[in-house]
Amino acid sequence: MDKTAFEPRIGLAWKPFGSQKTAVRAGYAIFHDSSWNQGAQGLWENPPFFAETDNFYGFFGIGPCPFGNATASSPVSCGVVNSFTPPFTSPPDPASFTGTIQSQNLNFKQGIVQQFNLNLEHQLPGNLVLTAGYAGSRSHHILVDGLNLNVGSPGACGVVSGYTLGCGPGGTAFSPPYGPFTTIANINDVGNARYDSLQVKAETKSVRHGLYALLGYTYSRTFDSGFADGLGTSPGATYFPLPGTKKADWGLSQINLNHQFTASVTYDLPFGRGKSFGGGWNGPLNAALGNWEVDVIEKATSGFPLFVVSGNGSGVNFQWNGNSLNRPNQVCSGKSSHPTLSQWFDTSCFVDAPAGELGNANRAPLYGPRFVNTDLSFIKHIPIRESVRMDFRAEFFNVLNHPQFFLPGDGTGMQNVDSPSSFGKVTQTVNNPRVIQFALKLSF
Repeated sequence: MDKTAFEPRIGLAWKPFGSQKTAVRAGYAIFHDSSWNQGAQGLWENPPFFAETDNFYGFFGIGPCPFGNATASSPVSCGVVNSFTPPFTSPPDPASFTGTIQSQNLNFKQGIVQQFNLNLEHQLPGNLVLTAGYAGSRSHHILVDGLNLNVGSPGACGVVSGYTLGCGPGGTAFSPPYGPFTTIANINDVGNARYDSLQVKAETKSVRHGLYALLGYTYSRTFDSGFADGLGTSPGATYFPLPGTKKADWGLSQINLNHQFTASVTYDLPFGRGKSFGGGWNGPLNAALGNWEVDVIEKATSGFPLFVVSGNGSGVNFQWNGNSLNRPNQVCSGKSSHPTLSQWFDTSCFVDAPAGELGNANRAPLYGPRFVNTDLSFIKHIPIRESVRMDFRAEFFNVLNHPQFFLPGDGTGMQNVDSPSSFGKVTQTVNNPRVIQFALKLSF
């Protein structure tokens, strides 16, 4: 029972000094959410139950494995038990088990998110409404999964003069704290995140002269402590749970976008019968050129953060999602004034840390390519009867055929300084090339 699961939601709207054209709006709320593991995910894989739960049906073409097989008087050799030498035929002793142990902190709490905003809304001449404001959030007790608790200090601790990152007090070295176990895969609620943004929006509140427009711009910053989730997310190389590394893990979030601009415009062209131009057109001319609508959707964003890692584990078994990674040392900014597909950033700014040391680079020190996309559509409204209308639509997605570049990295899904074939290279695109489609829509 989480006694802190109190969830107030407070909203405020105020017309200052009785103004009918200006409004101030604010809100605050607290939300909770359980993590995907719902508590104790995978704990049943620990000894003495491991031999039983890993008897998967037909793993080696042998099966089915009978229930209770591991403790049966004559157990059947089946499933994953055959992949161990010697195979498990009885529950393993937890004190001497050398496989992966699953663990979870006993006072695991639900994730808590605080959201708040303050906006000023003002109606300008021409029935244009401008909104500007701040929106933010603070998140705590977020799920972090799969990090290995059974790690010793980096090899440089107690050896290299003045080296302290990840060491014990005074730079002392320490051994893995949990004896013979190789990996203690931990489920924990230690994740934190922060979001702050300036948001500006302009909107026409009435379709004047056949024109409707909605424009929005957001400047934002999103930081987190690195969310290894056991589901394949790549948060960069995290140093938790080594001492003094929580702040070192704080960096740009995978979803951070510094700049976002969107524009949606709908325009009923003023041509045809009953419009400003072409009111006297004959039937064929009006059928061809009258009652057209043009729609444009424009989206432009800055690039997502790039996680830079090093295959040099520095003698420490960092492990999440099956990876043991360090970070490189960063000797210059890494930003390139003229990025190319073969070298998007200055790769010479990142080098492997000295043997036994943790790299000093931030988890996400760089940004990937920006994203620009334009969708365009032409719609011909064809009245058939008073309550029946046919629309012909010609739609162009990514009409400018703008490539959206992507740096996939190596097998880790990140930029690995020790993988020169992929480090800093744009080798893929995302989104579609130009796509054109036609449609007919009958409204009645």
